[in-house]
Amino acid sequence: MSDLIIYKHNELIENFIFNATESELQILNYAVAVTNPNWESKNLVYTISIAELVATYKTKSHNSYKFYRDALKKLMRREYEYINTNGHKVTENMVIRTTEDPKDPTWLEFKFNEYISTRLSNLKGLFTSYDIKHIAMFKSKYAFMLYEFFKLNIDQANHSGSPIYHKKISIADFRLNLGLIDKYKIFRDLETKVLKVAKENINGYSNIRMSYTVTRKGRTPTHIVLRAQYKKNHEPDSPAIDLKQQEEIPLEQAPKERTEAQTTVGKRALAAVRKTLKKTTKK
Repeated sequence: MSDLIIYKHNELIENFIFNATESELQILNYAVAVTNPNWESKNLVYTISIAELVATYKTKSHNSYKFYRDALKKLMRREYEYINTNGHKVTENMVIRTTEDPKDPTWLEFKFNEYISTRLSNLKGLFTSYDIKHIAMFKSKYAFMLYEFFKLNIDQANHSGSPIYHKKISIADFRLNLGLIDKYKIFRDLETKVLKVAKENINGYSNIRMSYTVTRKGRTPTHIVLRAQYKKNHEPDSPAIDLKQQEEIPLEQAPKERTEAQTTVGKRALAAVRKTLKKTTKK
Protein backbone atom coordinates (compact mmCIF):
# COMPACT_ATOMS: atom_id res chain seq x y z
CA MET A 1 0.00 0.00 0.00
CA SER A 2 1.25 3.49 -0.80
CA ASP A 3 1.05 6.56 1.43
CA LEU A 4 -1.56 8.16 -0.82
CA ILE A 5 -5.01 7.03 0.31
CA ILE A 6 -8.03 8.80 -1.16
CA TYR A 7 -10.88 9.50 1.27
CA LYS A 8 -14.18 10.80 -0.10
CA HIS A 9 -17.51 11.28 1.59
CA ASN A 10 -20.03 8.95 0.00
CA GLU A 11 -22.14 11.94 -1.06
CA LEU A 12 -19.40 12.94 -3.50
CA ILE A 13 -19.70 9.57 -5.21
CA GLU A 14 -23.44 8.91 -4.97
CA ASN A 15 -24.72 12.45 -5.52
CA PHE A 16 -22.31 13.80 -8.06
CA ILE A 17 -22.40 14.42 -11.82
CA PHE A 18 -19.16 15.85 -13.11
CA ASN A 19 -17.59 15.70 -16.54
CA ALA A 20 -13.80 16.10 -16.59
CA THR A 21 -10.83 14.84 -18.57
CA GLU A 22 -8.40 12.20 -17.33
CA SER A 23 -5.72 14.81 -16.51
CA GLU A 24 -8.20 16.91 -14.52
CA LEU A 25 -9.28 13.86 -12.55
CA GLN A 26 -5.65 13.06 -11.85
CA ILE A 27 -5.20 16.49 -10.26
CA LEU A 28 -8.40 16.18 -8.25
CA ASN A 29 -7.69 12.69 -6.94
CA TYR A 30 -4.10 13.54 -6.02
CA ALA A 31 -5.36 16.56 -4.07
CA VAL A 32 -7.83 14.33 -2.25
CA ALA A 33 -5.10 11.79 -1.49
CA VAL A 34 -2.94 14.35 0.33
CA THR A 35 -5.88 15.60 2.43
CA ASN A 36 -6.01 14.37 5.99
CA PRO A 37 -9.71 13.42 6.55
CA ASN A 38 -9.47 14.71 10.14
CA TRP A 39 -8.51 18.26 9.20
CA GLU A 40 -11.23 20.69 10.21
CA SER A 41 -10.43 23.39 7.67
CA LYS A 42 -13.11 24.28 5.10
CA ASN A 43 -10.73 26.53 3.19
CA LEU A 44 -8.06 24.12 2.03
CA VAL A 45 -5.62 25.61 -0.46
CA TYR A 46 -3.67 22.94 -2.34
CA THR A 47 -0.09 23.42 -3.52
CA ILE A 48 0.85 20.37 -5.59
CA SER A 49 4.13 19.54 -7.28
CA ILE A 50 3.68 18.74 -10.97
CA ALA A 51 6.68 16.42 -10.63
CA GLU A 52 4.76 14.37 -8.08
CA LEU A 53 1.79 14.12 -10.43
CA VAL A 54 4.11 12.85 -13.17
CA ALA A 55 5.72 10.32 -10.81
CA THR A 56 2.36 9.08 -9.49
CA TYR A 57 0.54 8.72 -12.82
CA LYS A 58 3.58 7.87 -15.00
CA THR A 59 2.66 10.78 -17.27
CA LYS A 60 4.36 10.65 -20.67
CA SER A 61 3.74 14.19 -21.87
CA HIS A 62 6.84 15.93 -23.29
CA ASN A 63 5.83 19.13 -21.49
CA SER A 64 4.27 18.01 -18.23
CA TYR A 65 4.27 21.50 -16.74
CA LYS A 66 2.09 22.90 -19.52
CA PHE A 67 0.02 19.70 -19.66
CA TYR A 68 -1.10 19.97 -16.03
CA ARG A 69 -1.34 23.76 -15.95
CA ASP A 70 -3.70 23.62 -18.92
CA ALA A 71 -5.69 20.89 -17.17
CA LEU A 72 -6.06 23.08 -14.08
CA LYS A 73 -7.25 26.02 -16.19
CA LYS A 74 -9.92 23.79 -17.74
CA LEU A 75 -10.85 22.54 -14.30
CA MET A 76 -11.38 26.11 -13.14
CA ARG A 77 -14.07 26.50 -15.81
CA ARG A 78 -15.79 23.18 -15.14
CA GLU A 79 -19.25 23.07 -13.63
CA TYR A 80 -20.65 20.11 -11.75
CA GLU A 81 -24.07 19.25 -10.39
CA TYR A 82 -25.33 17.74 -7.15
CA ILE A 83 -28.65 17.43 -5.34
CA ASN A 84 -28.84 19.41 -2.09
CA THR A 85 -30.72 18.49 1.09
CA ASN A 86 -33.87 20.17 -0.25
CA GLY A 87 -33.85 17.96 -3.33
CA HIS A 88 -32.81 20.84 -5.59
CA LYS A 89 -30.20 20.51 -8.32
CA VAL A 90 -27.24 22.81 -7.67
CA THR A 91 -24.66 23.77 -10.29
CA GLU A 92 -21.30 25.13 -9.14
CA ASN A 93 -17.67 25.42 -10.16
CA MET A 94 -15.59 22.87 -8.30
CA VAL A 95 -12.41 24.96 -8.22
CA ILE A 96 -13.05 28.55 -7.19
CA ARG A 97 -9.51 29.93 -7.26
CA THR A 98 -6.12 29.21 -8.83
CA THR A 99 -2.80 30.95 -8.22
CA GLU A 100 0.18 30.90 -10.58
CA ASP A 101 3.78 31.93 -9.92
CA PRO A 102 5.25 32.92 -13.33
CA LYS A 103 8.75 32.39 -11.93
CA ASP A 104 8.09 28.78 -10.92
CA PRO A 105 5.79 26.74 -13.21
CA THR A 106 6.45 23.49 -11.37
CA TRP A 107 3.60 23.83 -8.86
CA LEU A 108 -0.18 23.99 -9.03
CA GLU A 109 -2.11 25.97 -6.43
CA PHE A 110 -5.90 25.95 -6.19
CA LYS A 111 -8.89 25.93 -3.88
CA PHE A 112 -12.10 23.87 -3.90
CA ASN A 113 -15.45 25.39 -3.06
CA GLU A 114 -16.93 24.87 0.41
CA TYR A 115 -19.22 21.97 -0.57
CA ILE A 116 -16.28 19.90 -1.78
CA SER A 117 -13.87 20.98 0.98
CA THR A 118 -16.23 19.97 3.77
CA ARG A 119 -16.63 16.51 2.23
CA LEU A 120 -12.91 15.93 1.94
CA SER A 121 -11.84 17.20 5.36
CA ASN A 122 -13.27 16.66 8.85
CA LEU A 123 -15.18 13.64 7.53
CA LYS A 124 -18.27 12.61 9.49
CA GLY A 125 -20.41 9.60 8.73
CA LEU A 126 -19.71 7.07 6.00
CA PHE A 127 -16.92 7.58 3.52
CA THR A 128 -15.05 5.55 0.91
CA SER A 129 -11.28 5.14 0.76
CA TYR A 130 -8.82 3.54 -1.63
CA ASP A 131 -5.14 3.58 -2.52
CA ILE A 132 -4.33 5.94 -5.39
CA LYS A 133 -2.20 3.22 -6.98
CA HIS A 134 -5.40 1.45 -8.09
CA ILE A 135 -6.38 4.35 -10.37
CA ALA A 136 -2.96 5.73 -11.24
CA MET A 137 -2.71 3.88 -14.57
CA PHE A 138 -6.27 4.54 -15.77
CA LYS A 139 -6.50 6.11 -19.22
CA SER A 140 -10.28 6.58 -19.21
CA LYS A 141 -12.16 9.09 -17.11
CA TYR A 142 -15.08 6.67 -17.04
CA ALA A 143 -12.81 4.10 -15.41
CA PHE A 144 -12.13 6.65 -12.62
CA MET A 145 -15.83 7.25 -12.10
CA LEU A 146 -16.91 3.62 -12.27
CA TYR A 147 -14.09 2.46 -10.00
CA GLU A 148 -15.26 4.78 -7.22
CA PHE A 149 -18.87 3.72 -7.78
CA PHE A 150 -17.89 0.04 -7.56
CA LYS A 151 -15.60 0.60 -4.55
CA LEU A 152 -18.37 2.22 -2.56
CA ASN A 153 -20.97 -0.41 -3.44
CA ILE A 154 -18.68 -3.44 -3.01
CA ASP A 155 -17.83 -2.24 0.50
CA GLN A 156 -21.53 -1.87 1.27
CA ALA A 157 -22.28 -5.33 -0.19
CA ASN A 158 -19.44 -6.85 1.84
CA HIS A 159 -20.83 -5.23 4.96
CA SER A 160 -24.16 -6.96 4.22
CA GLY A 161 -22.44 -10.32 3.76
CA SER A 162 -22.20 -10.47 -0.03
CA PRO A 163 -18.80 -10.55 -1.81
CA ILE A 164 -20.29 -9.31 -5.09
CA TYR A 165 -21.98 -6.05 -6.04
CA HIS A 166 -24.76 -6.65 -8.56
CA LYS A 167 -26.89 -3.91 -10.11
CA LYS A 168 -29.29 -3.65 -13.04
CA ILE A 169 -29.44 -0.08 -14.30
CA SER A 170 -31.31 1.42 -17.22
CA ILE A 171 -29.13 2.76 -20.01
CA ALA A 172 -30.82 6.14 -19.56
CA ASP A 173 -29.78 6.28 -15.89
CA PHE A 174 -26.29 5.05 -16.74
CA ARG A 175 -25.91 7.92 -19.22
CA LEU A 176 -27.23 10.40 -16.66
CA ASN A 177 -24.86 9.25 -13.91
CA LEU A 178 -21.81 9.56 -16.15
CA GLY A 179 -22.86 12.85 -17.76
CA LEU A 180 -23.43 11.23 -21.16
CA ILE A 181 -26.90 12.49 -22.06
CA ASP A 182 -25.70 14.07 -25.29
CA LYS A 183 -22.77 11.79 -26.03
CA TYR A 184 -22.45 8.31 -27.57
CA LYS A 185 -26.13 8.24 -28.48
CA ILE A 186 -25.72 4.96 -30.35
CA PHE A 187 -25.37 2.21 -27.77
CA ARG A 188 -22.59 0.50 -29.74
CA ASP A 189 -20.48 3.64 -29.28
CA LEU A 190 -21.36 3.84 -25.58
CA GLU A 191 -20.27 0.25 -25.08
CA THR A 192 -17.06 0.62 -27.09
CA LYS A 193 -15.91 4.01 -25.74
CA VAL A 194 -17.12 3.71 -22.14
CA LEU A 195 -17.97 0.22 -20.89
CA LYS A 196 -15.28 -1.79 -22.66
CA VAL A 197 -12.50 0.72 -22.00
CA ALA A 198 -13.48 1.12 -18.33
CA LYS A 199 -13.60 -2.65 -17.93
CA GLU A 200 -10.13 -3.01 -19.47
CA ASN A 201 -8.68 -0.32 -17.19
CA ILE A 202 -10.33 -1.50 -13.98
CA ASN A 203 -9.61 -5.19 -14.52
CA GLY A 204 -6.09 -4.51 -15.72
CA TYR A 205 -4.83 -2.08 -13.08
CA SER A 206 -7.02 -2.00 -9.96
CA ASN A 207 -7.96 -4.35 -7.12
CA ILE A 208 -11.49 -4.76 -8.52
CA ARG A 209 -12.79 -7.03 -11.26
CA MET A 210 -15.92 -5.89 -13.10
CA SER A 211 -18.16 -7.43 -15.74
CA TYR A 212 -21.40 -6.46 -17.41
CA THR A 213 -24.16 -7.83 -19.60
CA VAL A 214 -26.71 -5.99 -21.71
CA THR A 215 -30.41 -6.76 -21.63
CA ARG A 216 -32.61 -5.95 -24.60
CA LYS A 217 -36.24 -5.53 -25.49
CA GLY A 218 -36.31 -7.11 -28.88
CA ARG A 219 -33.18 -5.75 -30.52
CA THR A 220 -33.11 -2.53 -28.49
CA PRO A 221 -30.65 -2.36 -25.53
CA THR A 222 -32.53 -1.19 -22.41
CA HIS A 223 -30.46 -2.06 -19.34
CA ILE A 224 -26.91 -2.83 -18.22
CA VAL A 225 -26.31 -5.42 -15.51
CA LEU A 226 -23.13 -4.48 -13.63
CA ARG A 227 -21.16 -6.88 -11.44
CA ALA A 228 -18.04 -6.14 -9.43
CA GLN A 229 -15.98 -7.67 -6.63
CA TYR A 230 -12.50 -7.54 -5.18
CA LYS A 231 -9.95 -9.65 -6.99
CA LYS A 232 -8.61 -12.69 -5.15
CA ASN A 233 -5.88 -11.78 -2.67
CA HIS A 234 -6.89 -8.12 -2.91
CA GLU A 235 -8.49 -7.00 0.32
CA PRO A 236 -9.96 -3.50 0.72
CA ASP A 237 -7.27 -0.89 1.41
CA SER A 238 -9.27 0.23 4.41
CA PRO A 239 -12.95 -0.36 5.14
CA ALA A 240 -15.65 2.28 4.94
CA ILE A 241 -16.19 3.16 8.60
CA ASP A 242 -18.15 5.68 10.61
CA LEU A 243 -15.88 8.47 11.79
CA LYS A 244 -18.43 9.68 14.31
CA GLN A 245 -16.89 7.24 16.76
CA GLN A 246 -13.33 8.37 16.00
CA GLU A 247 -11.48 10.71 18.31
CA GLU A 248 -10.90 14.06 16.64
CA ILE A 249 -7.29 14.70 15.59
CA PRO A 250 -6.38 18.38 15.87
CA LEU A 251 -5.43 20.29 12.76
CA GLU A 252 -1.65 20.49 12.84
CA GLN A 253 -0.83 21.61 9.34
CA ALA A 254 -2.58 22.65 6.14
CA PRO A 255 -1.89 20.87 2.84
CA LYS A 256 0.30 23.79 1.76
CA GLU A 257 2.69 23.24 4.68
CA ARG A 258 4.48 20.17 3.45
CA THR A 259 6.29 17.72 5.70
CA GLU A 260 10.03 17.14 5.28
CA ALA A 261 9.33 13.69 3.81
CA GLN A 262 6.86 15.08 1.27
CA THR A 263 9.30 17.80 0.27
CA THR A 264 12.07 15.24 -0.25
CA VAL A 265 9.82 13.09 -2.42
CA GLY A 266 8.80 16.15 -4.40
CA LYS A 267 12.41 17.23 -4.99
CA ARG A 268 13.42 13.77 -6.15
CA ALA A 269 10.43 13.51 -8.49
CA LEU A 270 11.09 17.02 -9.81
CA ALA A 271 14.75 16.16 -10.51
CA ALA A 272 13.70 13.01 -12.40
CA VAL A 273 11.16 14.91 -14.50
CA ARG A 274 13.64 17.69 -15.32
CA LYS A 275 16.17 15.06 -16.39
CA THR A 276 13.59 13.43 -18.66
CA LEU A 277 12.53 16.74 -20.16
CA LYS A 278 16.15 17.69 -20.76
CA LYS A 279 16.75 14.47 -22.69
CA THR A 280 13.57 15.03 -24.72
CA THR A 281 14.64 18.58 -25.58
CA LYS A 282 18.04 17.39 -26.82
CA LYS A 283 16.37 14.92 -29.13
